[in-house]
Amino acid sequence: MSNRLFTVRVTGLDNVLKALDSAELASDLDQITETYARKMANESAIGAPRKTGKLKNSFPPSVQKEDECVWVFGSDLPYALRQEYEHRTKKGFVRKSVWNNREAYKNKIRERLSRMGR
Repeated sequence: MSNRLFTVRVTGLDNVLKALDSAELASDLDQITETYARKMANESAIGAPRKTGKLKNSFPPSVQKEDECVWVFGSDLPYALRQEYEHRTKKGFVRKSVWNNREAYKNKIRERLSRMGR
């Protein structure tokens, strides 16, 4: 478990991997998940409130692999959650980045899974 106070997890692929039992597929899905976790972390940084830049700068380097197809990002700053939920103009900057990438991520996973039978 990480020491981040605020974390976003992309999970759920472990069940697919167990059902399909393919090392190549696991590697591909892990790479797709990493790509989107990094994209969401970068977009969170872009949307974060900036006074000193510490909050903005805490997201991109926080992306870490916790398990196969489980990537997390967040912030260890004590005020990160408060800024996410209470900032007057930037509220929801992390949730927005996750939401904005949700469909593209799912489509990329579907696209890769559809190549299984070929």
